[in-house]
Amino acid sequence: MIEERELLLMPNRESIAIFGDSYKVGYFNWRDGDVLLALSYPFTDGEITAALKVGGKIVTGYSFDYYYPVTLKKVGVTGWCASAAHGHGFALSRETAEKVSALSRAEFLADIQRCYAERERKWRERGLI
Repeated sequence: MIEERELLLMPNRESIAIFGDSYKVGYFNWRDGDVLLALSYPFTDGEITAALKVGGKIVTGYSFDYYYPVTLKKVGVTGWCASAAHGHGFALSRETAEKVSALSRAEFLADIQRCYAERERKWRERGLI
């Protein structure tokens, strides 16, 4: 599912140091993508003000389901971040969210097929089928 969201966009990894040792730093621990986005609502007004002072921005973006890791090169678009471990991601445009989510789902389904094929191969070797 893709939903419009208010997001906090941070300019770089160094800028999230303004949150100190707060657990909120973890909101930016995305494994995939090229931007640092997080939902804005967990941050206090003071944290938002501090983020804006170091170049952060409040933007309208999109959350999306993220099933399996994909690379920037494979997706071919920028302006997103995601974590398969969390099962979701954020994008600056709906088109990007749709593309990344669809490719992630396709990769997930392809991996399932590879696993079934490998299991069948092993069963055949053992004479089980």
